[in-house]
Amino acid sequence: MRISKLYGLELYNTKGEYIGIINDIILEVKEGVVFGLAVGQEKGIDNIAVGFKDVSAIGDIVIVRAKKEDSVKLGM
Repeated sequence: MRISKLYGLELYNTKGEYIGIINDIILEVKEGVVFGLAVGQEKGIDNIAVGFKDVSAIGDIVIVRAKKEDSVKLGM
């Protein structure tokens, strides 16, 4: 899957709760892997970082494990 296909997808947790829309991708450049997703309601407003390790499924939407304590506020 291309990273560009993730932009704009809705993100839900495994409890079925809407989290937001994927606004950006966080890359680990040295390793060449996706590290996380920046998610918010609108681009650049109150984004949170969701670890890519928590992604359960990617399709028409993205599903992540329901763990709020792993979210970190981003100053984007």
